[in-house]
Amino acid sequence: MTTTTAPNAPATLGPAAQRAGRIVTGLVTLFLGFDAVTHLLRVPQVRDASADLGIPDDMIMLCGAVLGALVVAHLVPATRAMAVVLITAYLGGAVAVNLVAGQPWANSGFAILTAVLVWAGAWPRDARLRALVRG
Repeated sequence: MTTTTAPNAPATLGPAAQRAGRIVTGLVTLFLGFDAVTHLLRVPQVRDASADLGIPDDMIMLCGAVLGALVVAHLVPATRAMAVVLITAYLGGAVAVNLVAGQPWANSGFAILTAVLVWAGAWPRDARLRALVRG
C-alpha cells in the first residue's frame, strides 16, 4: 500500500500507530455521531440540557447538523485535516458555553478530552495534519 504525502510533510507513521489511530477515530466517531443524531432528533435530554445552558431550542438541530457534517468530513481523507480543526473549534465553543453557564468543570473537561481524542485518532493517519502543526 503506497501513501502519497504532501511535499515536506512528515513521513507516514508505522502500522501500529495507524491501527491505533483508526480505533480511536472509530470510538470518537461513534460518540460524536451519537451526539449529532440526538441533536438532530431533539431528544428531551438534549433539549433540557440546552435550555439549562441558555441555548435556544431552534439552535439544537443546527448544532447537530454542523457536528454531523464535521464527523462525516473527518472520515474522508481529503477533508480530514480541515474537519479535525473545525471539530476542535466546535468543541472549544462547547467549553466556552459550559464555562459561561457555570457548569461543572467535568463538562468542559469532557469536551477537551474529546478534542484531544479527535486529534489522536487523526494524527498517525494524516501527514497533512502533522505538517500543519509542524508549520
